[in-house]
Amino acid sequence: SHHIAAGTLGILAGLFHLSVRPPQRLYKALRMGNIETVLSSSIAAVFFAAFVVAGTMWYGSATTPIELFGPTRYQWDQGYFQQEIYRRVNAGLAENLSLSESWSKIPDKLAFYDYIGNNPAKGGLFRAGSMDNGDGIAVGWLGHPVFRDKEGHELFVRRMPTFFETFPVVLVDGDGIVRADVPFRRAESKYSVEQVGVTVEFYGGELDGVSYNDPATVKKYARRAQLGEIFELDRATLKSDGVFRSSPRGWFTFGHASFALLFFFGHIWHGARTLFRDVFAGIDPDLDAQVEFGTFQKLGDPTTRRQVV
Repeated sequence: SHHIAAGTLGILAGLFHLSVRPPQRLYKALRMGNIETVLSSSIAAVFFAAFVVAGTMWYGSATTPIELFGPTRYQWDQGYFQQEIYRRVNAGLAENLSLSESWSKIPDKLAFYDYIGNNPAKGGLFRAGSMDNGDGIAVGWLGHPVFRDKEGHELFVRRMPTFFETFPVVLVDGDGIVRADVPFRRAESKYSVEQVGVTVEFYGGELDGVSYNDPATVKKYARRAQLGEIFELDRATLKSDGVFRSSPRGWFTFGHASFALLFFFGHIWHGARTLFRDVFAGIDPDLDAQVEFGTFQKLGDPTTRRQVV
């Protein structure tokens, strides 16, 4: 659809330039008698369009829906889908549904968007290939884990920021106070899962109603909760390596921004060649003979047509 729109605009622009001539000053200033000016300005139109679509894709717009290209990184940064999920769950609770029923009404697709593996900025340099070759093929949503300490506080795992590869496991209560963690140095720990007595219970998804209280399992799910909603991922089928890849949104942005940069340099190159053609040709501007640039353009070539002023 973008190419249809861009092509239509290009045809209209072409008809405009066929019917409306440029002013004389502009014609001379931009050396419009030289075909390389046409090349330079055409390249400019292409790189401008490429930069625009790279921006609309990366930051998101109505023309780049998440259903086709995946979420933007800013939706992870702002907890966009997490907020929408909580809004729906709270709406369900307000209708006297249980926690399990409320979470079970969350579509798997919405839960999947709230997973860091769909963040286009998680793909790293030189990580080629599809997302399925990274964390694997998503099989199903395990459900939403709710962590609680032995005092009954509901705990929330602090989520991994976009540009981190590893992140400490920290569980905070509703007021943002740290209540539990997975310590680096066990000798100095005060908030370890074992000491605080953290348990986890799942609502919705495949593990709906299942709870765990053994520390090893609780820590496993706490680590996975750092990455958003928890999914079962098949890494065996495609021999996936477990390292995140970027989404089509990221690849589109990267590709179009890269070509836009190359075309920008092409525009500068050919623009400079056409504007400073006499300089590059080595012709003295004070030359009294009028040289017509035709078949032969080499300085001192006796076959070059010339007209004495």
